Amino acid sequence: MSVLLYKPNSKNTGSAFTFQAGIDHKSQEQVLYIKSVKQHSWDPEKKKGYFQQNSKDPEKNIILKFNEFEIGSLISAMEDRREYSTFHSYGEDKTSIKFLPWDKPTTVSSFNSQTNKYEQKKTTIPAFGLTLTKNGSNSFKIALEPGECQCLKVLFKLILTTTYGLRVEKQLNAIKEAANKTPNEFI
Repeated sequence: MSVLLYKPNSKNTGSAFTFQAGIDHKSQEQVLYIKSVKQHSWDPEKKKGYFQQNSKDPEKNIILKFNEFEIGSLISAMEDRREYSTFHSYGEDKTSIKFLPWDKPTTVSSFNSQTNKYEQKKTTIPAFGLTLTKNGSNSFKIALEPGECQCLKVLFKLILTTTYGLRVEKQLNAIKEAANKTPNEFI
């Protein structure tokens, strides 16, 4: 399962992010992979951004693996509306991760029943920003709207629920297996 977010822009500075449940090869448990690709180009006529051409360039994409405690920290940061930062090191790559709340200014339309018209007013919405900075200078950024954060929380909680469910199942199977070998020791 994954959540894909494409955020191209006309300045050609957008990013595509994938938040994906995956399997850790050592533990065989679920983990979270966050992948990002920088925007390659912008078509002004179609008002469309393209990413595919950067998918194989190691300077234009990044993949990080998050363990259960990092996933829990991301959920906690969203629920408590606070910053979460961490650091990953893999081979030659050093990556800092910052997940920051911010108030996004926006305009909303609402119906005024007294005037019988729609009115626009400025407001702020509780958004988050995610920045992955590889080797001190290569940054991948995305702004996350409230609805996107809710979807990510569901994915993150699903990963943790699946992981813990498998652990409980393994533990119960081990207890049953041990009980079958020496039934009197567990009474």
